[in-house]
Amino acid sequence: MKKKKSLSPIVTMMIIIFLVIVISSVLSIFNFDGTTTTITNGILETSIVVVRNILSKEGLIYFFSNVITNFSLLEPFILLIISLIAIGVAKESGFLKQLFSPLKKLKFNVLTFIVIFISVISTIVGDYSYIILLPLVAILYQYNNKSPILGIITVFLGITLGYGTGIFYNYNDYALGVLTQTAAVVDVDPSYKFNLYSNLYIMIVSTIAITFILTALIDKYLSKKIVTNSKYEDEIKTSKKAFLFSIIALIISIIPIFIMILPNGILLDNTQTHYVAKLFGATSPFNSSFMYLFLFVLTIVSLVYGFVSKNFKNNHDFGWSFTKEFNNIGYLFVLMFLYSILISIVNWTNLGTVLANNLIYIISLFDFTGIPLIIISFLFIILMSILIPGSLEKWALISPVLVPLFMRGNLTPDFAQFVFKAADSVGKIITPLFIYFIVMVGFIEKYNEKENKITLFNTMKLIWPIILTVIIFWLLILVIWYIAGLPLGIDTLATM
Repeated sequence: MKKKKSLSPIVTMMIIIFLVIVISSVLSIFNFDGTTTTITNGILETSIVVVRNILSKEGLIYFFSNVITNFSLLEPFILLIISLIAIGVAKESGFLKQLFSPLKKLKFNVLTFIVIFISVISTIVGDYSYIILLPLVAILYQYNNKSPILGIITVFLGITLGYGTGIFYNYNDYALGVLTQTAAVVDVDPSYKFNLYSNLYIMIVSTIAITFILTALIDKYLSKKIVTNSKYEDEIKTSKKAFLFSIIALIISIIPIFIMILPNGILLDNTQTHYVAKLFGATSPFNSSFMYLFLFVLTIVSLVYGFVSKNFKNNHDFGWSFTKEFNNIGYLFVLMFLYSILISIVNWTNLGTVLANNLIYIISLFDFTGIPLIIISFLFIILMSILIPGSLEKWALISPVLVPLFMRGNLTPDFAQFVFKAADSVGKIITPLFIYFIVMVGFIEKYNEKENKITLFNTMKLIWPIILTVIIFWLLILVIWYIAGLPLGIDTLATM
């Protein structure tokens, strides 16, 4: 039987970098541009943005002088190292094996439901959910003799789509709301105030629906495509006594942290007004130290469990446990390096900005309203997300135009923001310019078996039916909510 040819994710990333260079260079020759609208000191300002040629003298100087700098500034790279240290020591101590052992009795669809639901609600801690859950769920599936790759894709889908729903508000919602209010006030309604709970009802319904839909799709389709040929076994011992002591250690180590994040606590940014901004804002001490706190707590818990259970016989066992999760992870680090090159080229050339501006211009040109405006905006935001995966960056770019368009079409700014969040979550799933898509691919490579390797393209092929189903679901939810006139949240409707 002939072996199927496939492209390595590293080679694929190199090809994508080459294509971006060629496309941006060609577009720059034809002076491809777009009109961008920004809000400065409460005033709308427009300017022309052109695609720049990375192969020009200026572009080449930028490229060669920033290759290393861009990689060193890649925050998820550092956070991932901390996460792998913490999870490695927890696994080798036996704590994770003990923690996950009751889940072996669950039916697979129940396990899938739990993982997806936890993934969705974990978005309350922002991008840390990817950093922690991607490696953690892989181990969970391994202990349940299911493919870790299936677990990785499941949790990635759950978290990414969770950004579009999420029962609990996170800092991302707050920051998007600030931009939404600014866009609404400056051009249409000076009295508009964004309400953090304005999308609460539709978020709750969407969270429940997305969880059930993803569970069904993964159980009936994806789990049949991704199977493991090997049974996982290790010599790590479990101990109920060790687990009891480790839980006590967990509680003791968490209490001081909890006290420090109470209102006016020392880990909060008390210059902010909303608690979510105090907790997870850019200048919040808690946000800055979150992964270090995670490492500290999990190390204490694992240390107790490991020595009580005798999985750690001496300090050398404890020391080596910090390195165990780095096995077969070099591939991921290379992918992240290539990603840093790709994203720097896209940003410098203005490729994403110009695309987004032209798509928004098309929407405003045809003066869509009602259902056509909802559908076209949703689909165009997905397209924008391919080159601009960052939610805040994208919304800052398009909200000054899209929010007024919605308001003039008798749709509320809150509904515009929810349409954006839903589309943005789908767009992130399909773009290699989203850093956590690359992290997912890297973890898949860590657990790939010699035969039937799952590559970047294989991953896209596997999840496309799920993506299409989710797109249809979102459009139905949005249109039904609009037609039925249901409240989006507290004191908020889809229409003005």
